[in-house]
Amino acid sequence: MKRIFFYIAGFCCMFNAHAQMHQYNTNFTLSEKNFVDTVAIEYENDQIYVPVIIQGKKYRFNLDTGSSQGLLYTDTQIPNLQELGNVISHDANGVTDTIKVVQLPNLMLGHQNINGYVASIVKKPIGKVNYDGIIGFDIFNKGIGAKIDPKNKIMILSDRKHYFDHEAGQTLKYNLKWFVPYIMVSPFMRHTDEVLFDTGAKQLYQMNRESFMEHRYKSKQVNAQVEGEATGNFTVATNSTEKQDKVYFLNLNRLKWNEFAFKNVRTITTQGASRIGSQLFNYGSIVINPKKKRITFQPYNNSDSVNVSNKQFGVAFIEKENQPYIGLIWHKSEAYKNGMRQGDIVLKIDNEPINSYQEFIDYPFTTGKKYKFVLQDPRGFKKEVFVTH
Repeated sequence: MKRIFFYIAGFCCMFNAHAQMHQYNTNFTLSEKNFVDTVAIEYENDQIYVPVIIQGKKYRFNLDTGSSQGLLYTDTQIPNLQELGNVISHDANGVTDTIKVVQLPNLMLGHQNINGYVASIVKKPIGKVNYDGIIGFDIFNKGIGAKIDPKNKIMILSDRKHYFDHEAGQTLKYNLKWFVPYIMVSPFMRHTDEVLFDTGAKQLYQMNRESFMEHRYKSKQVNAQVEGEATGNFTVATNSTEKQDKVYFLNLNRLKWNEFAFKNVRTITTQGASRIGSQLFNYGSIVINPKKKRITFQPYNNSDSVNVSNKQFGVAFIEKENQPYIGLIWHKSEAYKNGMRQGDIVLKIDNEPINSYQEFIDYPFTTGKKYKFVLQDPRGFKKEVFVTH
């Protein structure tokens, strides 16, 4: 969901694979060389999806630059997977787990037949998942460049060395950490922040709390952009929900990508890495040039700035004992003013019982509609709260 008062905790995944029985590699092969190919894509709910053909059947894969390699879920319907062993994975909250690694059957992406593509098997996130797997940044680490253009619903792929060298736009160099791309942006004047370029995350920008604390001690103009603070948790990663900690609500005058400014950006701090997410595609296309380790932003408005003016997060709902639980709430939000509090559990919405976190995730909210929540507070008392979505 975007630009609303609710925030249902997002599923974030960032893998760096410290090998046990399988090591990160880009040994998969492509059927063509010296190619240029155009692939149809979808941009839906702030995510990029590409069609993949496996053994004659069409699957939908999410393009996630924050994942070092492919991902499938434990209930995957993709047949004939070859087990390769296990890796120790690190999720967006830094929590580790041992997960299975498999090799997919040959898959078709555009006109390319990809042989030997590797994916990790992880537990399925709570809620509806409208895709079959994830393609990670390994496709670019292989040396394949891309222009991702959601406005025209295409992605251009090429392995030619200089094919993307002369693309116009705002260009940043990236460095690989754990096989995924990190760039430098400027959230405050005379300050830079190292961020993960993560198309698997929806939010335009989130800032690591420790990074924010370093900035605020150096400059009064940083403190002037703090709207408020609260203690709680809101991010659900692959292996964990982040621990309770202080969260800062920020209203950035501008967020600069090279010389381009995203103005009036509201965001919050997070325990995970700072990141630029796929809401970037609401404002422009992206060119990834792995030959020169560059990412270029091409604004749709052909200007040097855009006014974002998004709403601040109000409430974060997380899962606790299979119930929707308010993990974080901002004291200036409508929900707080009407009586919602951290620790409340959702029992009903508009008199419809909510028996699990899954049912809450799947509830058909409509933006702009007012809903009646029946909540149970930590003491066991029930209350009714009306909130506009």
